[in-house]
Amino acid sequence: MHEGFTINRRDALCGVVLEGDLTAALVPGLQAAVKQQLAAGATDVEVDVSRTVMLDSSGIGLLIAIGNSLSRSGGQIRVVNVSKDIGRLLQTMRLTARLDVREAS
Repeated sequence: MHEGFTINRRDALCGVVLEGDLTAALVPGLQAAVKQQLAAGATDVEVDVSRTVMLDSSGIGLLIAIGNSLSRSGGQIRVVNVSKDIGRLLQTMRLTARLDVREAS
């Protein structure tokens, strides 16, 4: 476990569980950890935001960057367990067309 997130690897899927907000303080460590997983063969990333209340512009930028990297190689990013507020933010920013966003049930 890293400070602020956990990475779980299942075959080609890199699962990221955020332990809090996705902000500028967390982005460098998370970015490095995801890059390492992609270099080791992960082709898809699933980010669980069930414990996340806030995304700042750095966090949103990281999700977009991961999505762009994966789309070039045929992979995809999923953002799962999205709260109504975060879902509304991503929809307002028109990111639901670029990211596979799944609301919490």
